[in-house]
Amino acid sequence: MRGKSLALVAASALGAAALVVSGAASAGSGFAVSGTYVVSDFGATTCVSVGSSGFMFRCDTSGLVSQYSGDLTGAAIADFTALINCKTGRETGHGTETFNGSITGVGSGPLGWTDQFSSDVDCSFAPDLFIPFNLNIKSVAVKGAGDLTGLQGRLAFTDTTYSGRLH
Repeated sequence: MRGKSLALVAASALGAAALVVSGAASAGSGFAVSGTYVVSDFGATTCVSVGSSGFMFRCDTSGLVSQYSGDLTGAAIADFTALINCKTGRETGHGTETFNGSITGVGSGPLGWTDQFSSDVDCSFAPDLFIPFNLNIKSVAVKGAGDLTGLQGRLAFTDTTYSGRLH
């Protein structure tokens, strides 16, 4: 029950976060990247009630896996924490992701980034299941290796797409 809730919350949050790639390979204004992603494994989620209100929940998700296509090709594993307010129908959170794959025109390797996210959330099945939608994720790359060493940039995510600039 909690696993499914957090997994869905994590999927939306992480899915968005899963693609913050920082640039390194090019100089100047950088280059645009875009594509799609899909969550292939919701990982493990644990949710607990916050306070005595009965409508606030904290959910921790680990091991959420997203598959990327487009300019980023590969998989990302994310861990994140979300605060869900079922009174307002909103969720906010943060997390980290590690992408392992390739970036068109740059090369391949692992790239880690941090995510900040928000979304609307359906709490109809709370506390067993939270369904996020209208996902808004902002990510910033923090550490790369291999061909992605030194890459910096920012990405934005929706429920199924990503776009941004890397340099």
